[in-house]
Amino acid sequence: MSDIRIRRAERGDADRLHFALSQLSRDMGDVHATSLDMLKQHGFGAAPTFFALLATRQEITVGALLASPIFSTTRGGAGLYVSDLWVAEQARGAGLGPRLLAAAPDLAPEDWTVTFLRLAVYHDNPDARRFYERLGFEARQEETVLDLKGEPLDNLRKRP
Repeated sequence: MSDIRIRRAERGDADRLHFALSQLSRDMGDVHATSLDMLKQHGFGAAPTFFALLATRQEITVGALLASPIFSTTRGGAGLYVSDLWVAEQARGAGLGPRLLAAAPDLAPEDWTVTFLRLAVYHDNPDARRFYERLGFEARQEETVLDLKGEPLDNLRKRP
């Protein structure tokens, strides 16, 4: 495991990051709707909406993490929403996932001052839930995450 290097992704890593995230989508059976251009625009533009970590072993990408800043008035600080965590099959079982999560607060942009991590787990993925619970993540019983997208979002935006 010590031959794996974790570092913050830069614009020149967009192809590598896109590959890792597409592998995650494939592994999860998800649609991979993000394009390389979208990653470049939103992650490496003038006002990035996320940052990413890459784990490499001899220049081969074996892991990735993508996170965005969130702010909580009830927690009194900023946190990271980890939207994507991927470990290549050949690197699984050696603690790379926890290493990526542990590195995220330290490698986030300095002015984000990370005080907590947040993530979501699919209901049909109990292995992932057990993985995160072993690390100390706790389900928030007092809240439900809601999404607004597509036509309902368009309708909301049209309201006077």
